[in-house]
Amino acid sequence: MSLKVNVEQQKEGTYVIRVDGRLDTETYVGFGEKIKQYLDESTKILIFDLEKLDYISSIGIGVIFQARKAIEARKGVFIVTNLQPQIKKIFEVVKALPEKPVFESMEEVDEYLDLIQKNELEKGIQ
Repeated sequence: MSLKVNVEQQKEGTYVIRVDGRLDTETYVGFGEKIKQYLDESTKILIFDLEKLDYISSIGIGVIFQARKAIEARKGVFIVTNLQPQIKKIFEVVKALPEKPVFESMEEVDEYLDLIQKNELEKGIQ
């Protein structure tokens, strides 16, 4: 089975990466190349929507973990949402997910991002 990756820019510096299929030894290289351009300093928030991810291998987890490290190293926000139960279990076992933020839906992600923006705006006013 193949892997489809769709990247949507929500606004400047915020990207949603939607993954559909299997992230494994056959697809991880293409996946890594596809997301590489979003791991630079212009990306402030990177959201992985894994709703349609059916399977992930250890090497696939490694690619996502590297993306997380790259974003967090620049004080960016790394978010994972819509994990299927089997995928969530794998991430829990290898402790690859951040303690937060992992969300159940894109609506929860939007609420979280609104809160971040509100807090930043309040900091700027003070």
